Amino acid sequence: MKSNPLINDLSKGYWAMTFEGISFWAPFANKLMSGELVKLDLQAGSLVQVFDENLRYIAPEEDGHQEVPPGSVAVISMVGALIRYGDWCIYGADDIVKALDEVERNENFIGAVVYFDGPGGAVNAIPPFQAFAARKTKTYVGVYELCCSAHLFAAYTFCDYLMAENTLTSTIGSIGVVFSVVDNRKYLESLGYKFHEIYPDESEDKNLAFRLAMEGKYEMIKKEMLSPLATKFQDAVRAARPKLKEAPGVLTGKTFFTEQAIEYGLTDGVGTIADGIRMVQIKSEIKSLYK
Repeated sequence: MKSNPLINDLSKGYWAMTFEGISFWAPFANKLMSGELVKLDLQAGSLVQVFDENLRYIAPEEDGHQEVPPGSVAVISMVGALIRYGDWCIYGADDIVKALDEVERNENFIGAVVYFDGPGGAVNAIPPFQAFAARKTKTYVGVYELCCSAHLFAAYTFCDYLMAENTLTSTIGSIGVVFSVVDNRKYLESLGYKFHEIYPDESEDKNLAFRLAMEGKYEMIKKEMLSPLATKFQDAVRAARPKLKEAPGVLTGKTFFTEQAIEYGLTDGVGTIADGIRMVQIKSEIKSLYK
């Protein structure tokens, strides 16, 4: 039986996402989980672009072959909601990490700029980036328009330098996790459905936190599931940003424009993708001096 990776993520995952992201994506998620056909006018676009040492874009050849001259920098996109497995409408963490690994394998790449523009996504999309960070050897610079929740978590995991794209709209933050569930039982009961959940005495704790949450009792799910994830997120941020200023809201979910993000140590500077490529070149040159 074929499985749908997106539905798999939706059904089992915890999410680190801004409220705006949830508001946009939740209706689509609900339709998918209900078995409805969902049509999104989305185009995945190119995941990887290649720029030579003079910042010239190298277009793929007609047969699909991609030339990578020595000293090239890849530009990899992380745009939209972040999920573990790629699907028909969006690249997943698995696709992005494969692209990062290709940068590592190809000796003509000196590193990559990763462009972030997303509200976050599935918490289980983070471990592939953590695993990549443990094996990476080249330079990776992040440039972002929107870098929140899971996108921020991923960026801090493997990026050597992080830049806001502009000082007008670029936004970073929303450090935290959320659990969201739609309880449609009353509606289904109005259609004639009846729900029966039967647990043996030997399984009294099975799904208990979720059962209590469906009754409006949230303490167990917060204590046993959400708080541990939120704490790990905060600890990861502290480890990645040693100069972080823990001002009110920084580690508890607020978002920040560029000036405050730099002030609090959430980001390193401001620059375009071209500036990010130059930063890869500079940091790669410095790294080569210490080999």
